Amino acid sequence: MKIPQLHVGAGSRLGPLSIFPVWTSGSGNLGLSTGAHADVAVTELASGAQVARLTVTNNGPHPALLLEGELLEGGQQHRTCARDVVLGPGETRDIDTFCVEAGRWEAGQSSHRRQARRAPLNVWSELANSLDGRRGGDRQGRIWERVSRFESARGASVTSSLLDHMDRFKEDARNRFDAADAPAALEGQRGVVIGLGQQPLLLEVFGTNTLFRRHYRQLIDSALLDLELLSPQALASGPMPGQRARDFAAHVQAMDFGTFDDGAAAVEVRNHGALRSRNVSRAAGTVSAAGIAVELPKRRPQLAHLTGWNTKHPLMEMA
Repeated sequence: MKIPQLHVGAGSRLGPLSIFPVWTSGSGNLGLSTGAHADVAVTELASGAQVARLTVTNNGPHPALLLEGELLEGGQQHRTCARDVVLGPGETRDIDTFCVEAGRWEAGQSSHRRQARRAPLNVWSELANSLDGRRGGDRQGRIWERVSRFESARGASVTSSLLDHMDRFKEDARNRFDAADAPAALEGQRGVVIGLGQQPLLLEVFGTNTLFRRHYRQLIDSALLDLELLSPQALASGPMPGQRARDFAAHVQAMDFGTFDDGAAAVEVRNHGALRSRNVSRAAGTVSAAGIAVELPKRRPQLAHLTGWNTKHPLMEMA
């Protein structure tokens, strides 16, 4: 199973961000709700709250897609999804999470909010950093360390809360850049390549244009906070050359995620009524990628969502 042919368009700039639209072929509507349109409830575990687990329930009439790096706000502390998740209508499942608020554990608070916000790329990228097998150990500790970088750049948050930094950044009138100034999503567009400075950082692609549109602005919002961590040289750099975006897309394009039912033995194929899903991941050279594939009756399996990362980008390597 591979990504259908990727086509990378002309880039635009938003400060030091370079944003390139991506198109790819696919076989029609996947019937998934996602982002703010998905009616998904999030709570602490009924058996007792755990940092690394939350319970999610799809209350909507369609299968729902939650994304790796999506923020689950509230409860005893803010969390982020550890990987992509598909939930069938009425399905309840406990999912893996990471904490992004090291200084709060508020007993008695169970319910979470979902605003479909995404973790900044500096934090989200840590979820991909172990795919090549070179980084193991305390991933939660490394995520807290990445959140703490905003403490140094922006001043302390009382609870070391990533959400607090994001809220304050959005309200700061001194900000030079706003997601509203990013290029609008184009007809049929299914993804983006984002460069920070002169290097590509990620490629994100969805199975349909609608899925992409549900998350595009949130992705740009998340990337803007990362500008606080860049060096003056990176902030002043010119646009990333389009050939680098195309070369990076070609690296991701070349990845093979195996067949749907005979993929990695550790990855479970899940049934959600008429739809089935399984997570996919691959690392090759300096590129790692992770996402989720789905299969509908009488249709070949296809990727519903995939993110490819340049593991040599300075934002991923910062320690």
